[in-house]
Order: sequence, then structure tokens, then C-alpha cells
Amino acid sequence: MKINFMQVIRLVGMVLAIAGIIYALEFMERGIAVWFWIVLLGIGFVGLLYTFRLTQRRQAVEKRERERAEKRLEKRARRRSRR
Repeated sequence: MKINFMQVIRLVGMVLAIAGIIYALEFMERGIAVWFWIVLLGIGFVGLLYTFRLTQRRQAVEKRERERAEKRLEKRARRRSRR
């Protein structure tokens, strides 16, 4: 499995967002800091989900292409053996 660089960046961002939420809840009086970190965490999660789906879709397309290529080769081999 290839690890996408952007997935690593998003994952690190999500970990920092969780740390930010904990910090904001403990030491900040204003609620806006908490919402900032929650939004950042949500953006990271959506980004990870999006890149995961893109990767899965790309792998499915590559698998289909390989299967089609194998079928073509089998048909050609059968044609040649008939002659």
C-alpha cells in the first residue's frame, strides 16, 4: 500500500487539532478557539476520507484494466492455437 504524502500531512494536522481542542478546553476562556480546532479536525477527516476514496477508486480501475488485458491475451492465444 502506498502512503500518500497528503494523507500523512492531514493525519498530522488531525492529531494537532485534537491536541489543540484539549488545550483550548483546558486553558482558554473563549469558546471560539475550541470551534476553530474542531473545524480543523473536521476538515482533516473529510480530506482523509476523500483521498481514501480516490485511492480505492484508482485501484479498482487498475484492477479492471489488468483483468481486461488478461482476457485479451487469452483470446489471442486461443485464436493462434486454432490456426
